[in-house]
Amino acid sequence: MQNYQAKTLPEILNVTELKPLNHDNFQSFFVETDQARGKNIALHLKYYFESKKDTPQKVLFMGHRGSGKSTELFRLEQFLGHAFKLVRFSIKEVDIIDFNYIDLIFLLLDKLYEQALSDHIQLHDKLLANLNQFWNDKKFIQILNISKAEMNAEVKMSGGFWNFIRLKVKAIFRTGVEIKEEIRRTCTPKISQLIQQTNDLIDNIRNEYVKKDQTLLVVIEDLDKLDIHIAEDLFLKRSNILGQFNTHIIYTFPIFLHYSEFFNTISESFDHYELLSMIKITNKDNTPNIDGRQILNQIIEKRVLTQLFEDRAIDALVSYSGGVLRHLFRMMSNAVLSSLVAQSERVTVAAVKTAFDDIKSGFERSIEPKYMTTLTQLYKDNDKTPLPDSDLRALLNCMAVIEYNGQRWCGLHPAVIRMLEERGLTCISK
Repeated sequence: MQNYQAKTLPEILNVTELKPLNHDNFQSFFVETDQARGKNIALHLKYYFESKKDTPQKVLFMGHRGSGKSTELFRLEQFLGHAFKLVRFSIKEVDIIDFNYIDLIFLLLDKLYEQALSDHIQLHDKLLANLNQFWNDKKFIQILNISKAEMNAEVKMSGGFWNFIRLKVKAIFRTGVEIKEEIRRTCTPKISQLIQQTNDLIDNIRNEYVKKDQTLLVVIEDLDKLDIHIAEDLFLKRSNILGQFNTHIIYTFPIFLHYSEFFNTISESFDHYELLSMIKITNKDNTPNIDGRQILNQIIEKRVLTQLFEDRAIDALVSYSGGVLRHLFRMMSNAVLSSLVAQSERVTVAAVKTAFDDIKSGFERSIEPKYMTTLTQLYKDNDKTPLPDSDLRALLNCMAVIEYNGQRWCGLHPAVIRMLEERGLTCISK
C-alpha cells in the first residue's frame, strides 16, 4: 500500500486498500481514535501484560471485522517495545472456511518453529526427536502418499524430517479437503501429545528470549473472521485446549460470540478480554456524533488531498459508512473508479451515492427475510440494547448491526436503514 497522501484520483486506490497499518505507513496514516472509541485498548493491554509478565495470560480481543484490531495490535507492539517478543500470525495462512482446533495447534507449532529458525534459536535434540517421532507415522505417510525415495530425498533437502513434513501438512491445511480431515482424525487421539510438543517448543524458545530480557507473546489474528458454527466449536467446545499453552496469547475473537448466552462460559476459560467498538458517527437518538465524524474526516484527510472531492462528497462518505472503516475505504475506491470512468477531475457526490448503493445491494443479497423483524425492532428501539439470540449474532457477523462505543448499544448500518426505508418498514421518509 502507498505510504504517502494521494494527490491524484488513481493514487486514492493505493491508499484505500483494506490492509492494517504497519511500520511502513503508520506514521503517515495513523489517526488517534481513543477518545472517540472511549478507550485506549493498546495501553490497557500493555499494562495488563506488563503486570502479569511472569504468568502466561490468555486474552480475547474482540471487535467487528475491519474495526482496527490489527492496528491496535501494532500499537501494542510499539508500546511494549523490547521487553516483549511478539509472534504474530494469521489463520488465513490455511483455509478458514474449514477450520478447527487441530489446524490452530498445528499453525501455532509451525509459526513458533519458523520464528525459532528466524532468530537462530538452538532447539533441543529431544524436542526435535519427539516431533519426528510424532509425525513419522505410517498413517501420516500413507495419507500424504509419500514414497520412501521421495521422503529420503526431500528430507535431506528440507533439513530434517519435521521440517519436511510440516511443509507438506501446511500445504494440505491450506488447500486440501479430504486429506486434511484424515490428518485431523489421525491427530485427534494423540492431541495431548501434540499440545505437549507445542509447549516443549514454547518452553525452549521462551527460555532463549528470557536470556535477552524478553517475554514471549503470541498474537493469533483473524479468528474473528470465522463462521459462526466454527467459532462456537473453537471457543466454546475447545476453550480448554486454547488455555493449555505455556505462553501469553492474544486470540482475536468474533464480536457476535459476545452476544451468545454462552459468553460467560467462554470467558471463564480465559484470563481477560478487551472489546474494540466501532466509532459512532450517530448517537442513539439519530443525531450526528460530531467527535466520531471528525475522526473519520481526519482519517480521510491523512490519506487523500481533500480537493480531489466535490463539496459534500466526504461528508456523504462518512455518513454512509456507519463508522465501518472497511466500508468507508471500499466506497472511496468504488467512487474513484466511477469518477474516473466519467472522466471527472474530482470524486463526485453522485459517485459516492452509487458506491453506497453497492454496499446496500450487498446487504439486500445476504440478509434473509427472516431477519427483517429483528432489524425493524432494533431500529425502533430507543434503548438500542437488543437481547442476545441467534438472529442478532448473524446480523452482527455480517455487520448489518454494529456495536458502538461508550455505553453499550447497537445500531443499524446506514445501508440497512435505507433498505428498510425502501421496504416501508420505518417511519422515515426517503
